[in-house]
Amino acid sequence: MAETKNTKYTFQKKKLNFTKRLFEKGLNAASYILFALKDFPKDLHENFYDVFLAELPNSYPGFKLMKVMFGYDSKKKMGFKKHTIQVNISRLKKQGLIIEDEGSKFRLTAKGEEMIAYIKDRHSILEKPWDNKIRVVVFDIPEKKKHFREWLRTEIGLLLFKPLQKSVYIGKYPIPDDLYQEIIRNGFFNDIHIFTINEADKQKELLELLEGD
Repeated sequence: MAETKNTKYTFQKKKLNFTKRLFEKGLNAASYILFALKDFPKDLHENFYDVFLAELPNSYPGFKLMKVMFGYDSKKKMGFKKHTIQVNISRLKKQGLIIEDEGSKFRLTAKGEEMIAYIKDRHSILEKPWDNKIRVVVFDIPEKKKHFREWLRTEIGLLLFKPLQKSVYIGKYPIPDDLYQEIIRNGFFNDIHIFTINEADKQKELLELLEGD
């Protein structure tokens, strides 16, 4: 069955909120499970809980990324209680992010893979050196589509864009291609304008805004 537009939007919102919470609060059990299923070989499943309760090994690039990404303290253990893992596995299954095969082995679904790719993509954008250009996003989305307006604000907020005026946001990082394509797919191509500028008046004030809390 084809995915409806509303279902697609719901997942986009879930993906965004999941990533936003992760960036703000750090690695949690749910993200731990998703990245583990992405990076650990499937033959470790028979020791599933023992593996998840162990300290994250640096030898796995995905986990190394997570440690850097979310402020892992090497002096602390990153293990979660067995009950916490069980509860989050159940929740992730209901959300359609992981699935249990006939052999009782867990794996990521297509949506789970998309979630991980999204997190890594947004993180990689924020990790790149700034190119000294300011991005400006101007939008005028109709009131009847205000849920998309809030979605856009949250999307660009994840990339550390700050409001300059009510519907004008500025940031240092380029708009990802997948976000640009999502804007087009949702029919807002004529309602949203994106500019890249090398220099602006009040440059100092703009940079202070972007670098503020």
